[in-house]
Amino acid sequence: MANELSLPEYTIDYRPTVITINNFDRLKAAVEAYANKYQGMAVTTSTEKEAKSSRAELRKLKQALDDKRKEIRKKYAEPYQRFAAQIKDLEATLDSSINPIDAGLKELEDQQRQLRLKHVQSLISEMAPNYHVEPGEVEIEPTWLNKTTTKKKVTEGIADVMGYIKKQHDDLKTGISTITKYAQAYQIDPAGWIDQLKQGQDVNYLLQAIDNQVKLNKQKQQTLEAQAAEAQTHQVQQKGKTIDTNTGEVVSHSVSLKITATIPQLKLLRAFMDSNQIRYQRVGA
Repeated sequence: MANELSLPEYTIDYRPTVITINNFDRLKAAVEAYANKYQGMAVTTSTEKEAKSSRAELRKLKQALDDKRKEIRKKYAEPYQRFAAQIKDLEATLDSSINPIDAGLKELEDQQRQLRLKHVQSLISEMAPNYHVEPGEVEIEPTWLNKTTTKKKVTEGIADVMGYIKKQHDDLKTGISTITKYAQAYQIDPAGWIDQLKQGQDVNYLLQAIDNQVKLNKQKQQTLEAQAAEAQTHQVQQKGKTIDTNTGEVVSHSVSLKITATIPQLKLLRAFMDSNQIRYQRVGA
């Protein structure tokens, strides 16, 4: 700006007001006399009416003193109120120019911020393939949009975020592989365990959970085997059916099925039949 704005020289004529209570000593003496007169007044049933009257008179005197104080305060404040109003009027005149400029600057800053946002989004899209992440996975830090933040600083920030996201992806991929191999080794469907992993569950916790599940399955299988062995002591085979000799109940059937499935599905089916003591045999090629 060529010429700096300045106000003309001006002064404010201000004389501190002195507030003096004339005849204060007599006023004070009168107040003390009234107070002393009723000091220690006994309040009983017989003096109740007199006590109420005395209290009213004393309160009347107190109110008169407070009314005078308010009157003087109002008069004392009047010169300042007039002065404050004049200053506020001058400030409002300046605000009539300041406010439109301020609004324009804010609008310009918003436009510039949007341009910086587009630049950051473009930079993210450009860098994303190098880290094997999706641009939408990167949350934009507010500081990246600051006018004072350099492109180098923004690039470093994006790289740090993308590196962290890539590590999460790699850790998840490794975890899925670990869970899948571990579950399949026990002929267990890994899908449910993988879902838990994707939801943030720890790999080691899930491996232990699989161990626990295998242990429960084994205990269940042992129980079923014991029950089957005990049942076979009073079962006979008749025309492809197993009959309980105690009750005459048909406890099992032999049927032939033709199953079309993928290798993983057949493995799961076999695991299910094994765990539930379902006997089977391969027929034909």
